[in-house]
Amino acid sequence: MARTEFSDALRGVYRDVDEVNGDEQTVDYKEVNALAVLSVVLAVVSGLGFFFKPFILLAIVSFLLGFLALRKILRAPEELSGMIPATLGMGLGILVGLSAAIFQVWYYYHNAPPGYEVVEFDTLGFDEKGKVRPEILALDGKKVYITGYMYPTDRHAGIENFQLVRLLAHCKFCSPGTNPADMIAVNLENGMTVSYRANKIVGVGGIFYVDPNFKPGEIPYSLEADVFRK
Repeated sequence: MARTEFSDALRGVYRDVDEVNGDEQTVDYKEVNALAVLSVVLAVVSGLGFFFKPFILLAIVSFLLGFLALRKILRAPEELSGMIPATLGMGLGILVGLSAAIFQVWYYYHNAPPGYEVVEFDTLGFDEKGKVRPEILALDGKKVYITGYMYPTDRHAGIENFQLVRLLAHCKFCSPGTNPADMIAVNLENGMTVSYRANKIVGVGGIFYVDPNFKPGEIPYSLEADVFRK
């Protein structure tokens, strides 16, 4: 092959390579924001807040990380990706955090402290003769926990004793026909005082006493309380 032909052939090879390279499409790579991914992970882990209260804080951290990740992505959309996980982390953080917090509050107010037996006002009713039933008499001297409403007193703070009633209506209207079984005389122990909680359920725990020989107009149930939850 002559030198001229060889040179032409070589130039053809280079030209063919250039044409192939020119036809290739450039792929843009975007880095996934690490904060966005971490936000989703923490939001999922914060679900443990239903069982352990400190984990609820992870939901807050998840929301903040998702928010920061979203800001960074919006500032550099050509370089960063991860809007979906960032948004997902923020949403899950709010949903799981609020749900766990609400559950913990509900659990706190509707479950007895360790060593206390849960009692409901519905179970304190009298028998057909208007007497205290045997199963209620069996609670005499035991630690119980019960929820109800505070009957209004002449004080709004520094209250040492009050009546716990079954219905909110008892707190609004003084009815002479109120069933004595729907009321408990509460005396706070150990120098504890509370403020009046209007129209709100409170939880009270302590030693429960029953007077089976109560007279009309008297309250047969009393509670020496050392627990008050508002």
